[in-house]
Amino acid sequence: MSNNKQSSYIIPLKVFAETIHKLLVSDRDVSIVFSGMTGEGKSTMLIQLFKEYQKIRGKKWDFKTMTWKRDDLMKWIDGEKQKDGTKTGQLPKYTPIALDELFLMFYRRNWSDSGQIDSIGVLNMARDRRLLIGGCVPNFWDLDPAFTSRARFYIFISERGKAWVFEQEINPYVKDKWNFALSQKIFRKDKHPYRLPNFVGEVYYDDLTEQEKEEYLQIRNTKRLTALDSSKKDKKELYTNIKNQRNDLIKLLFEYNKEVTKNKDIMKKCNIKKLTTKDLSNILGITPTAISMILLGKR
Repeated sequence: MSNNKQSSYIIPLKVFAETIHKLLVSDRDVSIVFSGMTGEGKSTMLIQLFKEYQKIRGKKWDFKTMTWKRDDLMKWIDGEKQKDGTKTGQLPKYTPIALDELFLMFYRRNWSDSGQIDSIGVLNMARDRRLLIGGCVPNFWDLDPAFTSRARFYIFISERGKAWVFEQEINPYVKDKWNFALSQKIFRKDKHPYRLPNFVGEVYYDDLTEQEKEEYLQIRNTKRLTALDSSKKDKKELYTNIKNQRNDLIKLLFEYNKEVTKNKDIMKKCNIKKLTTKDLSNILGITPTAISMILLGKR
């Protein structure tokens, strides 16, 4: 493909930011996913785009609305309910929110996580908030499909300073609005995105200033660590609760068995045999020693 043909697809960063602003003020929501190899500049592209967007609004971009925590996102969208029924923490309409690691918040394999389900529910009801939400992830397709279906734009950083912009296809007869299989086939043949059905254009952007890099690294090194610690704590509490519930169930099974075995007629009618530690071991896949410890109340 000639350079002239490629240049016809170039979209100035400012023009793309203006498009996003027009969408938001026309009562539409805008969620963007920035994807690409680690170190190629996903966060840089996000920040540069948000800076241009804020210029259009007559405001300056800062890092206060960048987060690694799903709780922050939910608070900024829906607020935190207080005892008097009011909500606090909601950001003003049209505020840009940067989610630097979507992997921590909306990972595909965590689709059944209650917090993830609740947060996607909030996103689905958040159109009236008119917030610009952008997040980074190495692989767009690793995200929860319920989240990718919410994304208006998918931006892939092909190399530092250059991004390919894609948008969902508006077609009532298409099940996959990102046309994954078709796009994969065409891209493998062409080695570029210019014929892909979802392709919008190519955006070039500059690197951050040294001061911006310093600010970004400072906030990343603090907020990111806090988010990771919080995530580990939540998972530990979740697995502890599951373990305790399992232990309680094992005890209840034993107690139930004791009651049933007192009545031979019930045993015969229900075809129930005496439940032993060995039986439980086979049923649950837990060693007899572990079951004995559970029954003794050792957690």
